[in-house]
Amino acid sequence: MGRNSQRRRSARQQGRGTIDRPDVSEISRARTAKRLRADIAEWLADPSKGPGGSFIEGDNPSDPVAVWAVLMHWLVSAREQISAQDANNAVDWVSDSLGIQKDDLLRAAGLIGHPDAPDGTLSEAMEHYGDDPLHFTLYMLLLSGGLVATVGGGEPDWLRQFDLTG
Repeated sequence: MGRNSQRRRSARQQGRGTIDRPDVSEISRARTAKRLRADIAEWLADPSKGPGGSFIEGDNPSDPVAVWAVLMHWLVSAREQISAQDANNAVDWVSDSLGIQKDDLLRAAGLIGHPDAPDGTLSEAMEHYGDDPLHFTLYMLLLSGGLVATVGGGEPDWLRQFDLTG
């Protein structure tokens, strides 16, 4: 056994020599959150256009699980800090900006504590939007953008406070 091999083995046994590397899922979540915030920023520059889709398009689309986790965490965490009126304002802003019926937003708006959201499970809310989970994901993105526009002062970085951390 060579001298370098002995040093590495000794360092491992003593707990030294380990390199702190971020978890791959942590990198994926951070990259996904950044892309989602960029899509929201693009959308807020022209609200009638709707959110961008860089997180699902291109050569390197985001991991769908990471997209879901980031959006879900943003909304559920925001719920703890916003009022029912804030939730209502976010839904109204999305509805007014994109012409989406308020009732269509309400199932997903239960995540942010909207007072008119129907009671039900997450599975029931997802089923409301159809068989494709991407539809529910889109509504979560819309609500995130609505919160940025109405509570976050139009600054997508407002969402950083709700980012998932390792």
